[in-house]
Amino acid sequence: MNDALESFLYGTQFRRLLEKKLGPIEQQYGLQKIDMRILLFLYKSDDHNTSTDIMQLNMFTRGHISQSLTRLQKKGYIQMIQDQEDRRCTHNYLSEKAGEIIKELKKTFQNIKDIIFENVTEEEQKVLISVVKKVSQNVKNAL
Repeated sequence: MNDALESFLYGTQFRRLLEKKLGPIEQQYGLQKIDMRILLFLYKSDDHNTSTDIMQLNMFTRGHISQSLTRLQKKGYIQMIQDQEDRRCTHNYLSEKAGEIIKELKKTFQNIKDIIFENVTEEEQKVLISVVKKVSQNVKNAL
């Protein structure tokens, strides 16, 4: 396997870039990486806001999601409302307090995207996304 491809697939450089850019936000707000991913997910998700919906990201276990949601609720960044029909299910909504974090996260992720795709054409980006989707599906099928 090509070294550049292997490095890309393992994501080491990308993780280091994320840590460098997201570290200040983590420290400022006392958040963990999962907390920030969940906040962004809830920002984008509309009515898909349960822990089961968050699990669709295929990045975290139910236990980690539950711990993060509890932590975010205690910090006042989300509100958890029990489902009217299924009492085992809670819907998670961003609070006004989360607005500033969301603004910073969006700005930071846009900066990361700009860094990653510098000197990469739109056509190359589309090809990359297409290939990554196929590779991800192959891995998913193998698991």
